[in-house]
Amino acid sequence: MRLLLTTIQNDCIHTKLSMKYLYSVVEEAPCQTDVVEYESTDHVGYIFREILRGEYNIVYFHCNMMNVDKVAEVAEMVKKAVPTSIMVMGGTEVSFGTREFMEQHPEIDYVFRGEPESVLYQFLRTIFTYEFDFENIAGLAYRQDDRIQVNPMAAPVDFETLPFPYENMELEPSDTAYYESFRGCPDRCGYSQYYPGKIRSLPLNRICTELRYFLVKNVQRVVFVDKWFNYSRDRAYRIWEYLISNDNGITTFEFDVNGDLLDEETVRLLGTAREGQFRFNVDVESTNAEALAAAGRKANIYQLMYNVSRLQEYGTVEITTVIRAGLPCETPALFARSFNKIFDLKASRMELKVLRLKRGTELRRNAQQYGYAYQSRAPYEVIANDFMPATELIRIENIGKLLNLFVNSGGFEESIQKILLDGRMKPYAFLEGLEAYISKNQMEKMMYKEENLYRILYAYATELYDTMNETLKLPVLQEILHSDMEQNLSYEKVKIFDRKGWDINA
Repeated sequence: MRLLLTTIQNDCIHTKLSMKYLYSVVEEAPCQTDVVEYESTDHVGYIFREILRGEYNIVYFHCNMMNVDKVAEVAEMVKKAVPTSIMVMGGTEVSFGTREFMEQHPEIDYVFRGEPESVLYQFLRTIFTYEFDFENIAGLAYRQDDRIQVNPMAAPVDFETLPFPYENMELEPSDTAYYESFRGCPDRCGYSQYYPGKIRSLPLNRICTELRYFLVKNVQRVVFVDKWFNYSRDRAYRIWEYLISNDNGITTFEFDVNGDLLDEETVRLLGTAREGQFRFNVDVESTNAEALAAAGRKANIYQLMYNVSRLQEYGTVEITTVIRAGLPCETPALFARSFNKIFDLKASRMELKVLRLKRGTELRRNAQQYGYAYQSRAPYEVIANDFMPATELIRIENIGKLLNLFVNSGGFEESIQKILLDGRMKPYAFLEGLEAYISKNQMEKMMYKEENLYRILYAYATELYDTMNETLKLPVLQEILHSDMEQNLSYEKVKIFDRKGWDINA
């Protein structure tokens, strides 16, 4: 018997580890097992041909929200080509709404719901022993007599029994390693997917030993896939303390943290870290208490913002803050106020995301309560709700793109501060005005050239200053823009820019 464990990789960090853990379950199984991770750029036809060439009896696809459609297309092609092959899917995306998914995809024979390791083990055991005792495998969905049977979720995996996923894997210094220190979800807000069961952390001594492996290997980057890594202050403190004490001067560790669970002692510890040693992703989401409450976020938003500000003062941790558009009860005006407050934290990056109503989430179940319209297919982004019309969400998405181009990418620091000061503008009003100007003048296609961004910003500022009767300040702004450009673009690009000039229409 030949078994394939496969997935199509994308930005979902949990998928990066899935194959390693699953292989650890079947490593000693009496079958030939291959593990293949395809790239997101691989064409469906190529993946189909590669799987067919392997002559597999069972093909397991690990799915997430961003690859499920492509995976389903491949599975359908394989099933049509080899009807006797067994198509299996697992992962978060198919763990919720499983019956509906299997009705829509008749090519899928089995689905593993919840944490897949124990389901895979029981599934293979019942096949190899010819018992076919599917009804007693918790977490399994299967077809029987033209009906779909969906068993209850399996009990949470005993996480300590799973081996270190890099135990038999060579790592190069240029590699990015993905690491999981606990199972379970402390973030149980209305738009989070989570499996039933309590949090199960690995012992601290094991965590530190495994992190030591990355440090010895001088791995460039280690990304913790844990949501709210610091759900336990003491646990997080001791791990950060260990990493600071054993820093190799090379490896960067990235964490998703809950900002309001930081305390002064932890902030002081993090202030002693090597600059660039840690990167934190902090989901602020909103500063509107009503929106946070309706979304099930129980954050102390003022404590969170204070803690982020304190970390910023030390300057050792690179912080990305996240704001989310489309939350219930948040109007365009309230969103703009949240945006300005989060922008003023001056984090290394600020990301703007649109709310997604994923399968199995509370907000999706209660979508009608807030008048939600959302995409019926992944990634299930919100289109509108009773508080935010579709046109406004489209504008906000465009503003998010400008935030990445003009703020997160760097190169405009002094210029934007000058415009905000001269125009006595809030950051959101500035980006909103820039978005309207670009849309009005149909400049979207001009933004692909980095040097054109400086021309566009100057053209927008020219119109803005003319409206404010402040055109005498334009030469100073032009000098600052040019200075920013010299620090951001190559010498050759600046020379070409100077030869062509500031006119965006030239």
